[in-house]
Amino acid sequence: MKLKLKTKNTETLKTTLSLISQLRKYVILKFTPQQLSVISINGISPNQEPQVWCKFKTSSLFDEMEISSLNENTILLEINVDLLLQTLRNFDRANSDGLFIRLQRKDATGAQGTNISNGRTASLALFYSNVNINANVVNHTFKIPVKILKNNNSDMTRFQEPGHSNVGMIIRLPNEFVSMFKRLEKFRKGSSSNETVTIRASKKNQGFLGFVLEEEGKFKVTISWNGKLEIMSLPTEAATNDPDSLIEVINNAHHSQAQDNLRVRDSHNDDEVEITVKLKDWHQASKIVGTCHTVILLICERDCVLHCFLDDSDDADIVYYINGLRIRNHLD
Repeated sequence: MKLKLKTKNTETLKTTLSLISQLRKYVILKFTPQQLSVISINGISPNQEPQVWCKFKTSSLFDEMEISSLNENTILLEINVDLLLQTLRNFDRANSDGLFIRLQRKDATGAQGTNISNGRTASLALFYSNVNINANVVNHTFKIPVKILKNNNSDMTRFQEPGHSNVGMIIRLPNEFVSMFKRLEKFRKGSSSNETVTIRASKKNQGFLGFVLEEEGKFKVTISWNGKLEIMSLPTEAATNDPDSLIEVINNAHHSQAQDNLRVRDSHNDDEVEITVKLKDWHQASKIVGTCHTVILLICERDCVLHCFLDDSDDADIVYYINGLRIRNHLD
């Protein structure tokens, strides 16, 4: 197993890590020659909490790379996200030309300060140089303990990106949509019993997207988006379960090639869908939604998904999966 990298752009990775760092202490780094994935997931019960999958083209991050392993050149590492993020910030402040990254294994005695009992028997070494005010070259090395995950059936099953369960509607959210999170947060703080929210969407009247907060016997409030929505149509039933077809629809929405799709065609899907999720899970996506250039909401049969792009390129995307609690096919 070998991992040697030289970065050409750390800003995108740093921004992404800052957006997801509050979710969990550790993330999974999945390296392949074509892609780096940063995965935030509850490894014990992944379906009980939101999952975040961030994907980058390696060619956009690294000038030089050597990624090899016996498992189809795939390397899985568990790492403390705050330590990695802080190291990237230190590198940015140093105004250095290049950040080098190496995977270093420890020996059996736990050399280089490794605590073998916690399973972190390797480190990700990040090093760079800069010139100080006295014109002296200063070398910096940071070693972050990591756990190398095996590419066995157990780990590969746990770290398998969720699919989409019968997509009912795809909506490109307006750039101003982050204000909706602020309005929902006011209700969440105002009542300790507001633990869930029902997301309702309709294709009628240029699109409807509402969030229903309800406390039995006390109140029922619907907060809805008042502007026009870009609703993407899925032409066939097969397309809702075909990953390639969904990716095409999402990429079209990302690049604003949705003119034909704005005129929604009849399909097998009902015109109205809804799903109930934990309000906390939905609110945790607010920072991601508020930062990303493009945000696309997928309302599915058993979950909802926020597919986000940091900028107008395809070099980096963040996919936030929220599991549904209660599902209905029609509005009441």
